[in-house]
Amino acid sequence: MTEIEGINNKREYQYSDEGSSYNNFAICAAGLMAVLEETQNLSVAKALLVMPIIMHDSTVRHLGKQNVRAREVSALTSTRPDLFLNFNSRFLAGLIPTLNAIQLLAEAKYIEFNGELVLEKTLIFSTMIGNRAARIKKAAKNIAVLLASPENELYLNLRVEL
Repeated sequence: MTEIEGINNKREYQYSDEGSSYNNFAICAAGLMAVLEETQNLSVAKALLVMPIIMHDSTVRHLGKQNVRAREVSALTSTRPDLFLNFNSRFLAGLIPTLNAIQLLAEAKYIEFNGELVLEKTLIFSTMIGNRAARIKKAAKNIAVLLASPENELYLNLRVEL
């Protein structure tokens, strides 16, 4: 086995450990659409934060609860730090699926992309799209509230390393 083959095998193993088939660009597209239906537009910097939020089931479950009060990101990170312990690694793992999802949604005319994402038409969320997407849709309002903070505050509080 050559050194390059060994590196590629190691990458494939690491990538599969991150749940690549579970956290793919289709679920990211559904998450982006659910949040966009709440906000109508998102900057690219904020759109890149959607996937790391929705790829963490505990965070989605927490934000989807009806008794959870919508909070800014600073309040949530201080009251529930467990939801954000590995946020930077989730951010890095979600970059490519997010960019692919943005491209897909723009090509399908669900969004317009002119430096930011602007909702053009809504995505119909039904039981056919799956339970996970339904949970994300349920949490979308609270995710939108989290993303209402200024971008620099979001990245600082979520400890994203650029």
